[in-house]
Amino acid sequence: MIDHFSVTLTSSDPFNKSLNGYQIYGCLAAMMKEETAQWLHDNIRSPISQNIIFDQQEQKFIWEINSFDDILSEEINDILETNREFYAQKAGMLLTTDEIAYERIENFSDIRLRSSELMDKKYISLNFCTTTALKKNGAFLVFPDMELILKNWWNNWNIIFPDTPFDDEDAFQLLVKGTYIASYHISSSVYRMKGNDIRGFFGSMTIGNRLSQPMKELLNALLVLCEYSGTGVKTTLGMGKTIITINDQ
Repeated sequence: MIDHFSVTLTSSDPFNKSLNGYQIYGCLAAMMKEETAQWLHDNIRSPISQNIIFDQQEQKFIWEINSFDDILSEEINDILETNREFYAQKAGMLLTTDEIAYERIENFSDIRLRSSELMDKKYISLNFCTTTALKKNGAFLVFPDMELILKNWWNNWNIIFPDTPFDDEDAFQLLVKGTYIASYHISSSVYRMKGNDIRGFFGSMTIGNRLSQPMKELLNALLVLCEYSGTGVKTTLGMGKTIITINDQ
């Protein structure tokens, strides 16, 4: 289950566009019940992803929150409806809510319905809109690794949809062997939080595949999921926002 909230925010300081997901998460945690904030802090696999980006055209911030827990979703909804104005202390700006959009992904069937339009597409582009980081042997990578990306999405799926898990290791290996990076336009990036710099990448890459029909269905389900779960580490704190687009070339 996924509850997706998209919140449009106006800032009191139109010249300050530096608000990031780590800072806005601090606002959300401060508005939560104390026990909820502590539960999220203690959870190894947080049941939430969130990020914020600045929309240059609209000159507003777009804050996305994805909750994978019903009770948490109810509390987030109450927070957003009640706190239509709040102060982002770490960024030094007052934020006002203009609009809240809501979407619910109930189960695998909902994902499959959305992923069906990808079946006949040769290539899919992934846009990493906030710093995205993968970890290997204890170190952060500054370039995408297809196997690590797939493994990350695979693990996210099993957390979000425990009733319909992907638990066939042979299927995962087939997925890895049949999916490849066709092209990329990636830059290195640094995400600063808690006084530390996490090195990663942002930009876009196009993936192709040589998969059977059933395996392609699995890949497309993971592609749809990543728009909600994000990609890589620290997605709770604003990293790894991922958008998929169809590339017919």
